[in-house]
Amino acid sequence: MINILVVDNHEAVGEGIKLLLEQEVDFHVTVVRTDEESLNALSQQTFDIFLFDINMPVLKDLGLVKKVKKLNYNVIKIFYTGYDIEPFFNILVESGVSSFVSKTASTENLISAIRSALDGNAMMPAQLLRQLKLVDTQKNTMELMNQLIQYDLKKSELAVLKLVAAGKTNKEIAENLFVSLRTVEYRLTMIFKKLQVYSRKEAVEKIIKIGLL
Repeated sequence: MINILVVDNHEAVGEGIKLLLEQEVDFHVTVVRTDEESLNALSQQTFDIFLFDINMPVLKDLGLVKKVKKLNYNVIKIFYTGYDIEPFFNILVESGVSSFVSKTASTENLISAIRSALDGNAMMPAQLLRQLKLVDTQKNTMELMNQLIQYDLKKSELAVLKLVAAGKTNKEIAENLFVSLRTVEYRLTMIFKKLQVYSRKEAVEKIIKIGLL
């Protein structure tokens, strides 16, 4: 039997969720209305799924999620809400929330989210996935720019380094970048000086170590 704890301050909503979920023969649902009731339930019984809405009036600064994590680290937390998720997204992920389901989603989608979470998979709206990718890309870009600034490397020099790391000769690098052989040699000289290395091998090892490749 899969034990599910539903936390929703609207009693009718909570009971409605219970009725829908218990159509699944292996689901048993307990409904509570406050964070205190949920913590009491978790301390007295083992649950597989913790289904909650972050916009409950008594919930402050995600305190309930943090307490649940300390009380029962293994319970799978699913955020089930009719509100905008984005303002809470990062901290919810850090708190260990497995899936994000809108209350406008179908019963089938909610059940699918629960079963997927039990199998170790996460579900979230597509726009949040795109946001996650955007944040990751922005972070990587900023880190790259900081490293370039720190070592006073130009993007043109980094382009040369990447081709060196790929095993290209100076002539091949010149052809790839549409520059002269002398330009490649000059850029390599400047790269060695800035990275304080003396060979192509050392230059490649250095940029891998500092995260530029």
